[in-house]
Amino acid sequence: MKKTIKLLSIASVAALTLTMGSCTDFLTIYPTDKVVLEDFWKDKADVNGMVINCYKNLVSDAFVKRVFVYGELRSDDVIETTHIGTDLKYINNANLLATNGYCDWSIYYKIINNCNIVLHFAPNVLEEDPDFTQGDYNVVRGEMLAMRALCHFYLVRAFRDVPLLKEAKIDDSQDLHTAQSTPLEALDFILEDLNEAEHLVLPSGAYPNELYNKGRFTADAVRAIRADVLLWKAAFTQFKNKSDGSDCKEFYAACIKDCEQIIADRKQYLIDWNKKYNVGKQQEAVGTDPADALVASYPLETHPINRATASVHDETYVKIFADKNDRKESILELQLDEDNNHNQAICSFYGYSETQTNMPFTASSYLGKEGTDDNVLYKKTDARRVSFTNQHGNEEDVFPIAKYTTRSTSVGGTNQDGRPEYFPSRDNGSYSWQNVILYRITDVMLMEAEARALRADSASNDLNEAFKLVKAVYYRSNKVSKVSRNDSIKYAEGSAASLQELVLKERQRELCFEGKRWFDLVRMALRDGTTNNMLNVMVPHKYETNQSAIKSKMASIDALFFPIHETVLKTDTMLVQNPVWVKEDVYSKK
Repeated sequence: MKKTIKLLSIASVAALTLTMGSCTDFLTIYPTDKVVLEDFWKDKADVNGMVINCYKNLVSDAFVKRVFVYGELRSDDVIETTHIGTDLKYINNANLLATNGYCDWSIYYKIINNCNIVLHFAPNVLEEDPDFTQGDYNVVRGEMLAMRALCHFYLVRAFRDVPLLKEAKIDDSQDLHTAQSTPLEALDFILEDLNEAEHLVLPSGAYPNELYNKGRFTADAVRAIRADVLLWKAAFTQFKNKSDGSDCKEFYAACIKDCEQIIADRKQYLIDWNKKYNVGKQQEAVGTDPADALVASYPLETHPINRATASVHDETYVKIFADKNDRKESILELQLDEDNNHNQAICSFYGYSETQTNMPFTASSYLGKEGTDDNVLYKKTDARRVSFTNQHGNEEDVFPIAKYTTRSTSVGGTNQDGRPEYFPSRDNGSYSWQNVILYRITDVMLMEAEARALRADSASNDLNEAFKLVKAVYYRSNKVSKVSRNDSIKYAEGSAASLQELVLKERQRELCFEGKRWFDLVRMALRDGTTNNMLNVMVPHKYETNQSAIKSKMASIDALFFPIHETVLKTDTMLVQNPVWVKEDVYSKK
């Protein structure tokens, strides 16, 4: 009987946390029964159940979709098809309305409040259950702080001025409304959470299984988020101060330190991995090619290409994105599967079948077209083209997105230059099983490259070190004729601006469709203090028509951020709409 009551209690609390999903109130958080909550927190299982519930919301359809809508949709990585829905079409065409469903931020505050509830009640269990130790609590606290920081970070990048939810909303005696913080205030709070979390969560690789090592917040996951946050803090600081960026060097130095620590950790992680699974080193033979030696100096997944047969090919893509049990490069990913947590977002945006014709987005032709000149992003040698190179039907400029929806790749032979041609084999099911990777090692390497290119400290040899990082990422995916003139990459030596441009391009090549590109462009615009350069880079690649109108709509920095949902503004008198989206007589405050 006691066990039955305990199960009912867990179900009741889970229901309370899962029902807070409407956008009728600013945080869509409703007072819960304080007595029920206090009675619930009795033992270690109660705490673990609530922690699992927090992670479950991270893989909800609402959260996963927003990874791509906020981080990818408005960028030049994707273009719309005739099958796009109304809300997505408006966003893609810079027609952001406060009634758009993706202006609903409730999933983030739902997760944040669940984290706060755990932080509020879990300490009580230390006195109730001797099996719940201080060490157990420290890890739980670290994970909840990191998860709260991640959600607040998404809100700042998408909406800019947002409320910070610092305490649990658990009863009706509390004020449910909170004023917005500036982005720099929010980022400082996020950094506080991450700085504490780093010393509480488990080290990377400490969990007994890879699902937890990649799916839970570890020390390197916290550092990866923090490195990202520091780049944004620098960008917002430069924008606020209208400076040349010299006032941001301390943020770049901290970002570089985090990235270097992660890279060092991942090198040891791969050594331990190979010992654990008794596998040999998978790096290609270094030989006499300096590019091979450079790639081998970083903790990168590499596989040799055997062009003698079509059945043996470069498996790097598959190992990173498809093989869940052998993902060595992942640092933090959302754990999805075929049984319980389907990746519906990927299917609804990118499609899932080789024969599917109704996906709402395809890769832009700028990504898909081949060439060797500066007007083409990918050279013919680039194996990353497998992310979109399965041309559909007879339309040569249509490039369905295969990243995350591809389970395997094959080589269909070689072209006239002797280069392998890659073809993805997409998931033929009604949903995708792929996890969504939030941070992986090449992302971290390129964040360090960005920080070094922007700091450009000659004493630290920043430009050369940044260029090495970019080259290692590039050459890993360009295995043929790596050092030939046509297939190498270069920048104007000694020019920080030229290197910054190269880093931005390499981030697009490496991380396209992963929810990164739009955020990279916004960061650039903040540093520039204007959208002009960003729009000149993006608009010609994304829009064939109405380019002037699109540029006009995004002329203001404010227009790069989403409006707050209209319903939220009507019910919360403390919130102020993003000024570029304010319309007269739409909102009435009582």
